[in-house]
Amino acid sequence: MMDDAFGRWMRERRRERGLTQQALADAAGLSHKTVFRAERGQAVSAYTREQLTALLGEPPADQLGQRGHFILAIYRDAL
Repeated sequence: MMDDAFGRWMRERRRERGLTQQALADAAGLSHKTVFRAERGQAVSAYTREQLTALLGEPPADQLGQRGHFILAIYRDAL
């Protein structure tokens, strides 16, 4: 599942704060690859999103995309 809106929002917040992807990954306790994937709009776990929003703030409601339990998010579109 792609989450382009969250990825764009995340990239903008990171750049506003003058952080590199690696610096954000280090601060969030994540790998650089995970931050890269999230910014590209690829699916990431709920834990990853929680770590990123804890540092970057809560995104606007229209950019929340995937929320809650990861497995449920996968099936959200089918329901």
